[in-house]
Amino acid sequence: MCDLAGGGRETPDLARSLAAMTLGGAAAQRQSSLRRRVGAVFGRCDESQLAEGVLPSGPALVLFEGRLDNRTQVLAALGQDDRSAGASNAEIALSAYGRWGAAFADRLIGEFACAVWEEAARRLILARDALGARPLFFWRGGDRIFFATEPRGLLAQPDIPQEIDHGWVARWVALLPQIDGRTFHRGIERVMPGHALVADPGGVRSIRYWRPENLPPIRFERDADYVEAMRTLFEEAVRCRIASDRPIGSHLSAGFDSSTVTLFAARQLAARGRRLTAFTAVPTGGFGQADYPDRLGDEGPLAAMTAARCANIDHVTIPNLSGDVFAAMDRASWAMDAPILNPFNQIWINTISEAARARGIVTLLTGQMGNMTISYDGLGWLTQLAQQGQWRRLAREILALNRHGMPWTALVNQYLVSRLPPGLRRWVRASLRRPEVALEEFSAIRPDFAARLGLAEEARDTAGNMMNTDLGRIDVRLAVLARVDIAMFLRGQKRLSGVDLLDPTMDRRLVEFCLAIPGDQFLKDGQTRSLVRRMMSGVLPEPVMAERRKGLQAIDWHVGATAALGEMKAEIARLERSPLASECLDLKRLRHLVETWPSGGWHRRAISYPYHLALSRGLAAGRFIRKVEGGNG
Repeated sequence: MCDLAGGGRETPDLARSLAAMTLGGAAAQRQSSLRRRVGAVFGRCDESQLAEGVLPSGPALVLFEGRLDNRTQVLAALGQDDRSAGASNAEIALSAYGRWGAAFADRLIGEFACAVWEEAARRLILARDALGARPLFFWRGGDRIFFATEPRGLLAQPDIPQEIDHGWVARWVALLPQIDGRTFHRGIERVMPGHALVADPGGVRSIRYWRPENLPPIRFERDADYVEAMRTLFEEAVRCRIASDRPIGSHLSAGFDSSTVTLFAARQLAARGRRLTAFTAVPTGGFGQADYPDRLGDEGPLAAMTAARCANIDHVTIPNLSGDVFAAMDRASWAMDAPILNPFNQIWINTISEAARARGIVTLLTGQMGNMTISYDGLGWLTQLAQQGQWRRLAREILALNRHGMPWTALVNQYLVSRLPPGLRRWVRASLRRPEVALEEFSAIRPDFAARLGLAEEARDTAGNMMNTDLGRIDVRLAVLARVDIAMFLRGQKRLSGVDLLDPTMDRRLVEFCLAIPGDQFLKDGQTRSLVRRMMSGVLPEPVMAERRKGLQAIDWHVGATAALGEMKAEIARLERSPLASECLDLKRLRHLVETWPSGGWHRRAISYPYHLALSRGLAAGRFIRKVEGGNG
């Protein structure tokens, strides 16, 4: 807590906040600590670091939570000698702030949340890493600012009310990007990824230090140079995340991203005489692959081929539906302090984390950001070519894609029509017999609630697809990166199982490289994902390289949904007594969906969208709303 007015008021009981956030139980709570300076009190728990220092302006406090991957480079830039190598990450961050001011976070590579208090200036700086892998929240009350890595740390304070932000809920239920710092909890704001918040007696302002849209282009003489550069960056991204001596695991699907992460990590671990456990979620039945000709329902066989490439990989399969969907929903929502977006995926995600922890694994590698980095398909480049008027080159690329089997209608519909004005875009797609998804198909939001909050038109125009969203950026990857703040999902998984989910494809250095190189490195001669294909040629099994279908996570979701039908009916009845759930969710429609439960056809859009998306997400939002409405007790 910081008091920008001078610190004359009584210090609140911050031990309550530390106890609420501690992951490690009673033993970790006993190791938590507080430091006080005039106007501020900082507290740490678990693995966060707390330090004091002296800046040119006078005494200072610093808190650092996370990982710093470029310690050596930062120390060198600070002109500090080898004796400084033993400095904590918190001390390095404070020195960096002393040298570069509020822009110091731009010099730090890693996953972190950081706070600095300058006593003499009564200035608080809160900063998050560029990609936002670690969470950081704050609440303002007059001249006082409370901050914490989780909302529960703030809500533990009696002065902070627990209220629900209706606007945030509306955007969440309508599947719209959260474009500002608001959260589910009204009044509690998040420091945005790639931003630093500066608060002093003059006011509060947010500084955006990471601007990937302004990266200078990277150009090499040979195509092979791009492959080698990405391989070098990826090796380093993996190395930073497996430095621990504890057992390492990975999520392994049939796709390029997790396969590449798993093999790179296994090779590095093999050089150290260590093993890696790879986990794959697989269906248990109840679906017909013939109903999904363009999707891969069981990724187990291809994942097993990848695992067999390295003798030090232990491959473990986990059933998609190994538990109750409402139990998984409740646990994850509680851990994240927010509703979960994909309830059926949460079952196998939780199960994999628990299976990892049972094996002593505390780090699980993922590749969830890979589609926007190493395995970017390059198709967004078609939109850029159209915007730049490079019609001849655009025609060549479209012809090449068509020769590789991509239908004309799909090419035109997804990558060119998406840039038309919304009304014209909908008309063209309807004419192509590819009508856009209506809001009521994928969302449970009440139309009058969306209209009252001014979101109806935006939700209809976006249609749940980021390709339809014009955020003033040329590159769709930037829109996707900014769409969802994943930090609390990652924090929640650690709270539930004690396992860190770390994603090498989300490494800032790698992200910037992929954004700065030419689009034709990802889409070359009609071959999508060209860069990773070239990097992994001869490394990944040929069937994995040749597979064109996208994996469909939890393809047997309807089995778990049918088993939970009774609880769905009971939950809707409870939501009808909830003030906000009744106001924001179309409960009448959700009840109709449950009462007219299908007996098949789960692959059809008319069923999969309303039941898999609208119903499950609506219940997830409503259930969490209902449990929070009781207040801050």
